[in-house]
Amino acid sequence: MNDTRAANSAPETLAGILLRPSADGSVVQHRGRVHLAGGRIVAIDDSDDVPDIVLLPGLVDLHIHWPQGHVRGAFSGQLLPWLRESIWPAEAAFVDADHAKHHGEAFLAQLFASGTCSALLFGPPFLDATVGLLARCPDADVLDGPALMEVNAPDDMVTPVADVLDAIDALPEALRRRVVVSPRFAPNVTANGLLRCARTARESGLFVQSHISENRDEVAWVGQLFPEARDYLDVYDRAGLLGPRTILAHGVHLTDRELARCAASGTVIAHCPSSNEALSSGRMPLERYREHGVDWVLATDVGAGPLISQLDTIRVFLAVHEAAGIGVSACEGLARASVVPGAFLASTNADLLGLGSLEVGAPAHVVAIDDAATVNAAQNSGTAEATLRALVGGPVEGLESLPAAVYRWGRRV
Repeated sequence: MNDTRAANSAPETLAGILLRPSADGSVVQHRGRVHLAGGRIVAIDDSDDVPDIVLLPGLVDLHIHWPQGHVRGAFSGQLLPWLRESIWPAEAAFVDADHAKHHGEAFLAQLFASGTCSALLFGPPFLDATVGLLARCPDADVLDGPALMEVNAPDDMVTPVADVLDAIDALPEALRRRVVVSPRFAPNVTANGLLRCARTARESGLFVQSHISENRDEVAWVGQLFPEARDYLDVYDRAGLLGPRTILAHGVHLTDRELARCAASGTVIAHCPSSNEALSSGRMPLERYREHGVDWVLATDVGAGPLISQLDTIRVFLAVHEAAGIGVSACEGLARASVVPGAFLASTNADLLGLGSLEVGAPAHVVAIDDAATVNAAQNSGTAEATLRALVGGPVEGLESLPAAVYRWGRRV
C-alpha cells in the first residue's frame, strides 16, 4: 500500500449508527463498532450500546478538477465559452509553483474535511503541479493527472502530448503509478496524441480520464474534428482508450450505440449532476444507462460543480432524476459516491479493493455525522433511506462542513 501514514496509525474504535453501502446500491443500517488498525478496518461488531452518531464510509470522487477548487461556482455559461473565458485563464496561473502549492494544499484540506477521502483528480496542464500535489499527499487513493492539451487551446497551455507522457514515463515508479493519463477532451488532443495516451496507459498500467458528450456544441465540434469516427466515443475507442480503468465524465448525450460500447468495454462514466445543472448541459439519461448496463459513479466535477461535497452531489442526483420521473434512491446515491467499481481498481491497484465501503479489510476511511436531523431520522425510522434523505436534506450551504470528523487510513483528518 502506497501510504506511509497508514502503517503508523494507532488502533482505534469508532461507534455509532453505521451506514454500509454495497456495489448493488443497497445500504445496511445498524448500530455497531468499527475497529481500525494499520490503516484498515479490521473488525465490525453489532452493538446497541453506542453513541447517537452516524458513521458512513469515506466518500470517493472520481472526477474533480483541483485547480478549479478556488473558483468553484464562480463562473457560469455554456461549456465551451466557460472553458475559454473563465476556466483556462484560471488554470494558466498554475504554471507558477507557489500558486500551485498554495491552492493545492487548500484544496486537499477542503476535500478531506467535506468527507471525501479518495479522489481521481484532474490537474492543470502542467506536470510539475501534479507532481507537487502528489508529493504533498502520498496516499495510494489520491491520484492526479495533468490535463493534456496540445491543440485548440491557449498557447501558454499547449504542450505536445508525447513530451508530457515521456516525462511521466521518466518519473520514479511509486510516483508514476499515481499519475492518471488525462487527455482533457478529444478537441484538445490529436488522433496521434490519443494513440500515444493509450499506449502509455497500457504499458504503465495507469488509469485514464477524460470528458465526453457533456454539451451538444461539444459533440458537434468533435464530429467536425474527427469526421472518420462514428461518434464521440469512437474517437477514444479507435485510440484504444476504453476499458475498466477508464473514467469518462458526463456522458449526457451518448447514443445507444455508445452506451452499449461503454458497457461492453467496461468503461466507467462519472455522472456529475450538479455540474450538468450549473452549465445547463442537460440530464444524464440514467434510465438508458440502466438499460444498457453501463457502470457509473457520482462525482462533483468541481469547479463547474459548485460544492466540493459528494453529499451535495447526492442531493442534486435525487432532485434532477426525481423531477424527470425516474426512480432513484438516496441509498443508490451513497453507493455511487463511495463504493468504487471493483474492476476499475483491480485493473491497476488491488490494494485499494473495498475502497468506499465499511467492510473488514477496506481502507480505514470513515466519516462521522452528528447532525441532529440525520441522527433523529436514524433513530426514529431505522431505515438507511430515511437517514440519508435527512443527511442531504439540510441547508445546501452547510453540506461541505457537515462531517463532525473524518478518518483517512485510520487517522483523524
